[in-house]
Amino acid sequence: MTAQQSDRRRVVLVTGATTGIGLALVKILQQSGDRVVVTARASSLERFSDEGIAEDDKTLLRPLDVTNLDEQSRLVDEIKQKWAGVDVLVNNAGVSYCAVVEDLTPDALDEQFAVNFQGPMNLIRLVLPYMRGRRSGHIINVSSVGGMMAMPAMGAYSASKFALEGASESLWYEMRPWGIRVSLIQPGFVHSNSFLNVKMTHLSQASVDGPDCPYHGYYENMSPFIARMMNRSSATPQSIARTILRTMNQRSPKLRVPATADAWLFYYLRRGLPRRLYHYMLFRALPKIASWVR
Repeated sequence: MTAQQSDRRRVVLVTGATTGIGLALVKILQQSGDRVVVTARASSLERFSDEGIAEDDKTLLRPLDVTNLDEQSRLVDEIKQKWAGVDVLVNNAGVSYCAVVEDLTPDALDEQFAVNFQGPMNLIRLVLPYMRGRRSGHIINVSSVGGMMAMPAMGAYSASKFALEGASESLWYEMRPWGIRVSLIQPGFVHSNSFLNVKMTHLSQASVDGPDCPYHGYYENMSPFIARMMNRSSATPQSIARTILRTMNQRSPKLRVPATADAWLFYYLRRGLPRRLYHYMLFRALPKIASWVR
């Protein structure tokens, strides 16, 4: 048996690790005995030095565009050569577009699904052969409350997370006989400035800028509402990271793991209320809904 084969420290691959939940998770993992492959777009790698994260004998920093299959393949091949394979994959990288359906564009839809759905699926395919060979491993997909419910002007984002949840559920059944665990982490509102990174299409930006645009009221009310909810939330990237680590360390983790108080609230509302009443209540709770159409 080689030294590489006898050393069974977990190898954890984290995507989208320069900010927020991904960065918080990497900092926690660096305090553990795990080997960590920390990834982000090449243009963002310099941020790691600002956060005190550097390569050492159990940390790799690598550029990764999750929409680029060639980059994904090269990275997984490198991990195989160095550490045999990936034991835990944390698909955390994501993007969010703010646009009502009529304001969506084909390019925005393509990017939304490429980052939030196709990228994670491709990485999963690449790491599964090693996990199946060992009959163990853990796929952790960071989803969202947006994967269990939808909000106006967030249709493309929710669609990508719904897709991620559906594929993950299918994967849970497929991998159970192989001893491979699959988990969806579902954060809701998190106290951070991530809402500032939400993207707009040229059409949604025109609706924001134009008071006479038919959907102006949607953006005018939803964006401040989301900002308020995030600023008031007690959940932080660090608390979500701790939830991911707990899930990672469980022998039999759940498929779906609500990670914030509001995620649990929506989980129980969906289970306990008739669907028609559920949707009516959420519609009436939208901020200043009576003023949206002018």
